[in-house]
Amino acid sequence: MAREDLVFIAGAGPVGLAAAVELTRRGVPVRIADRDAGPTPADQSRALGVLPQTLRILEASGLSEKLLAAGTTVGGADLSIGEKKVVSLDLSGARTPYPFILSLPQGKTERLMIEWLGARNVAVEWNVPVEAVGDTRRPTVRLGTGEEVAATAVLGCDGGHSKVREEIGVPWVGEGYPGIFALADVAFSVPIDPHRARFSLGSPAGTSHALVPMSDRTGRLIGFHDSPERLVAAAKNVERVIWQSTFHVAFRRAERMSRGWVFLAGDAAHVHSPVGGRGMNLGIWDVATFAWLFSEHRETEYESKRLPVVKTVLDQTFAGTQTLDDPPAYLGPLLRYVMPLATGVPFVGRRIAERLLALDLPQPEWL
Repeated sequence: MAREDLVFIAGAGPVGLAAAVELTRRGVPVRIADRDAGPTPADQSRALGVLPQTLRILEASGLSEKLLAAGTTVGGADLSIGEKKVVSLDLSGARTPYPFILSLPQGKTERLMIEWLGARNVAVEWNVPVEAVGDTRRPTVRLGTGEEVAATAVLGCDGGHSKVREEIGVPWVGEGYPGIFALADVAFSVPIDPHRARFSLGSPAGTSHALVPMSDRTGRLIGFHDSPERLVAAAKNVERVIWQSTFHVAFRRAERMSRGWVFLAGDAAHVHSPVGGRGMNLGIWDVATFAWLFSEHRETEYESKRLPVVKTVLDQTFAGTQTLDDPPAYLGPLLRYVMPLATGVPFVGRRIAERLLALDLPQPEWL
């Protein structure tokens, strides 16, 4: 039975929007507000990869079909050392209806979710920051407009500098990382294979980079470079740069993911490097779990279910980031000689594909 309780969602990025979708489809009334003026600009891809678990979760709302129609499926990857390709990976053997990564710019993902919510009379309140949360046992959200909103639960999806997390006094635990990531969304002068990603392990350390296609003429370049210009210069046939940025990364999580009736999800609860494409997806898995538990009157289980998964993902992404940033000496021979043989064994190839697609993590219990 649907709950009548109002859930207030702070933050209308893809995680907050997914929370609104999952709660709304379960009959739970929501309000969702964001301090920004609108969704991510359409020309900034930001979070790009949508993983199989996310598509399975969004099937029930009908959004998976819309996302698939708007995006590009990436079903494999070629790994190189320098300019020489050493191994190809195929994701088709993974045990999922979606054996691929869906490449879809964040701005498009957000707009499809906003459209879905609008069709159900749920509107994002833009330019409305959260200023206070009040008593975590009976939260009353004070907004920048001066309005006070009494809510049964508050879900903080308001990013790494979360006001909600600050309000409930939950500290970060973890550490920073010395490397700098550069990224650039680019258009190519010649077509690329839109269904295969490319990864290059660089030498010396700090020059590894990847290309994730967005179409047969556009893609995301990302790597350990101190400037997007150097990253773009290392690629071939780049016609123009659509968007570029550099950023530092950290591996941190909230010490806890709930306090009373206030809950944290997405970047408000955990931040890490983009290696593996887990960030946005992990946040969507958080809020989908919350929506399920809330609708079942089991929200007190949220932290115990999500925190172990968050810890696992942070450990995995930290290890992956270190490996790509400064590849160990054994990695070259492993990729050249062992991986081609290993991936030829169906069982091993399937396990690798499922690890890359995050299918080794706990899957949604309600599906």
